[in-house]
Amino acid sequence: MADRLLKGNRLWWFMLVIWAALAGILSSAAPGAKEFVAANKDAGLPPDTESIIADRQLEKYFPEEGGLPLFAVFSKESGLTDDEILTFAQVAEDLKVDKKYGDIETIPLSKMPPEVRNSFLSENKRTFFLPITLPENLEGRDLHAAVEQIKKQFTVDHDLKLSWTGPAGIAADAVELFSRADIVLLLSTVGLILVLLLIIYRSPLLTFIPLIGAAIVYTVVDKVIGLSMKAGLFAIDSQAVSIMTILLFAVVTDYSLLIFSRYREELRTHEKKDAAMRETMRHVKEPIFFSGSTIVLGVATLFFALYEPYRNFAPAFAIAAAFMLVAGLTLLPALFALTGRKAFWPAIPKFGDEKSEKKTIWGKMADKVTKRPAAFLIPIVLLLALAALNMTKMEESYDLIASFPEDLSSRIGYEQLGKDFSEGSLAPGTLLFVSNQNLDMQGLQSVIKKLEEIKGVDQVTAQGHPLSADGKSAKLSLIFTGNPYEHEALDAVKKIREKSGEILNDAGLTDTELFVAGESAKNADLRDINKRDTIVVLVLMIILISIMLGLQTRSIVAPLYMMGTILLSYAATIGLSLFLFKIFLGLDAISYRIPLYALVFLIALGVDYSIMLIARIREEVKTMPFADAVRRGVDRTGGVISSAGLILAATFLVLATMPIYELKLFGFIMALGILIDTFIVRPLLIPAILMLLGKWSFWPKRVVENKKAV
Repeated sequence: MADRLLKGNRLWWFMLVIWAALAGILSSAAPGAKEFVAANKDAGLPPDTESIIADRQLEKYFPEEGGLPLFAVFSKESGLTDDEILTFAQVAEDLKVDKKYGDIETIPLSKMPPEVRNSFLSENKRTFFLPITLPENLEGRDLHAAVEQIKKQFTVDHDLKLSWTGPAGIAADAVELFSRADIVLLLSTVGLILVLLLIIYRSPLLTFIPLIGAAIVYTVVDKVIGLSMKAGLFAIDSQAVSIMTILLFAVVTDYSLLIFSRYREELRTHEKKDAAMRETMRHVKEPIFFSGSTIVLGVATLFFALYEPYRNFAPAFAIAAAFMLVAGLTLLPALFALTGRKAFWPAIPKFGDEKSEKKTIWGKMADKVTKRPAAFLIPIVLLLALAALNMTKMEESYDLIASFPEDLSSRIGYEQLGKDFSEGSLAPGTLLFVSNQNLDMQGLQSVIKKLEEIKGVDQVTAQGHPLSADGKSAKLSLIFTGNPYEHEALDAVKKIREKSGEILNDAGLTDTELFVAGESAKNADLRDINKRDTIVVLVLMIILISIMLGLQTRSIVAPLYMMGTILLSYAATIGLSLFLFKIFLGLDAISYRIPLYALVFLIALGVDYSIMLIARIREEVKTMPFADAVRRGVDRTGGVISSAGLILAATFLVLATMPIYELKLFGFIMALGILIDTFIVRPLLIPAILMLLGKWSFWPKRVVENKKAV
């Protein structure tokens, strides 16, 4: 019975039914990943980092200071009156939200003297802000809902502008941004793939097969990740889900095109479609397996990152990559096999048709490269190295709000505060002194004076009640001279930490510890962790993917030039992107997350095309001279790889539809890197290297059986 099941179309129907049943069951019983996306606790930093320790100490000695700040920013060109300010303060004191979101706290400014209220008013009297504190445990959709309830309780005249910012306002806007963009992203991705497949292959059925396969795989992956997140196994943010959607549809389409290309070849030499598909999978299962495995291993290296958003990427993307790999070996061939020759309509491949031997543009290009490999290798390497050199000028930004749309409420409020107050007051830090001796403000004056001499520090002031009840701890506000998210402020935090012992000893506070808390302190720690994570991930990716390439090629030399070209391509992509961003967008820095994300995905995806090419050359080199095998390998894989590369690059460009500027830049970098791999590294650089290395290309195992091969 089992043998009969595996014959003919039964096998393919069996695979299709299994996938369809799995997708159907999960759709009805499991939640989606988007239902559990959440912000990272402690800014995604490990609990033993100095800024998080400072936060815990602050909660311990000043527990009333906890909560998530939300700023209501009122601005009026003609200036705000005392009556208007008093009205705003009274409304804030009467604010209420649903009990399920917890209690909110406001400063009773209406009951305080005018001079106290005016401390929240800019010198030009155009901007006034109200601090509102929400429960610290609010996050995701609950946070957004609570903020929306607060917003509805304020009404302002037409000549007055009201915006909402602060950590709570920024987080709430981020939730809304991604909830609005999810459907647009998915529809844009599907629509773009649909159009490109129709243009390139002009076959309606071929166009829908990859999309049907991707839709089934996406449903399964989304629900499996949702179940995992519901069980508390891991958590991911909205950006990760967006990138995963793009990756899944693009990679499934790539595998579909690889199967399609070889299936079309085999249908010309096999009369029965089942035999043609079996022969197809005999040849493509290896590149699909190793391609999927390199993606799994590539994203799995993020397990070793310390930064939580990176680390949480790993399980979600590993799950997605694993299902994509299985689908490439089961679901996709089943869809093609059951469709048969109709998948290629109107250009149906005919049994015995010899037109497939006609050389393509890539075959003609391969002729030129194999005849003069050095003439191609030297200028390509020099150009890529020149672009890569610009990567040394890369500056990283830690200012999340800069990636938000300019018309977003949290950004408007943020910039309004920066305009009419000092930039440093946008996110002041907190200095916490914990001592075994009694502290007083007079005794701390010498410490304050020394701290204000540090570059990047504007002033250190006391606000509210700076001393604890027992007098053994004190907290002061730290204002930076410039933007608290820029490197000067982060450097100032590090300098305060380095000099704190010396400064306290000079002031006679030998039994006192100084902690620095706040956004700048967290970003100073994040900057160090990001550098560490990038190095760790890069080294692990090189080692793990090189091992996989060695297993695939049965060679020591092949992984060296394959990884070398991919790394050179990555560096050139970043360098060229920085140059273009500077010229056309005026950007001096990019988000700190972009280089690492681009590293993981460009290496994991870029090496796929090299795997496909090398696998075909290794197949051909067993029956023909080496140079002929290289030419034939490039010729036969050129069309499918260039098509797949175009579609993969275009789908990453769909991220340009996202409202987050960071994702737009990431999408462009990915598209550029994929195009460089597709049209320069794979068809020109690697064949040139193969020809120059000759028989050493696959050392130590010589796969060439023909004595005239080299």
